[in-house]
Amino acid sequence: MKQSWAFNPAFCTAIFLSSIAFAQTADPNRFQQFLASDFHKGLVMRAISLIPKDVFRTCPTLKSSGPAVAVTRPVTFGQDGRMTSGAWWERLPVSGCNNDTILNIFFAVSSDSKINTTTGHPGTTHADLVLQHDALQYAYQAAATQGKACNHFDVMNTRFEGYGLKKPPTPDPGVGSRFRPWWETWTIIGCGHLYDMPMNFIPDQTGTTIAVPLGDTIEQ
Repeated sequence: MKQSWAFNPAFCTAIFLSSIAFAQTADPNRFQQFLASDFHKGLVMRAISLIPKDVFRTCPTLKSSGPAVAVTRPVTFGQDGRMTSGAWWERLPVSGCNNDTILNIFFAVSSDSKINTTTGHPGTTHADLVLQHDALQYAYQAAATQGKACNHFDVMNTRFEGYGLKKPPTPDPGVGSRFRPWWETWTIIGCGHLYDMPMNFIPDQTGTTIAVPLGDTIEQ
């Protein structure tokens, strides 16, 4: 459902680039200018407008310290100043409306210099967009076992809990491990009810297995 939000004038104006972001950007000054532009602000606002209102609502006191930017594909510009390639995440902490969270927006530049945006799940998940999509069916199925009368669910928040697994108990193999499992808590909302559930992510040479430990979904 598309919503129209009103924003505080100071919202989305402060930009923080990590050293990694600078290193993967051909022209960091130009990228910084882009991130501070009204065009970029419009992209962010349109992306946020697609978030279901049960997941995130704005208000006149909405505020943010500005996004952290993580570049996943080097950002480049043509001689005409248009962005020609690149992809990056913006993680935007927001507060002031009784639903403090981190909004996650993914930007990708297509071959025709169009900048596409995709809004990921709110919170601190370490799952990429593909894993987030794949995990939905497991999260919704687990929520449906608690809220049997509800037929629509959304991801309201995600929380990275740590490497290794809580259940079954699995130690963290360490930073140098090629396949490092981790677990998160996802908060699902459906028909006015909130459900917290652990989500296990277990990578191996064939991909990543996603699992919800049975019986551990808790209604708030």
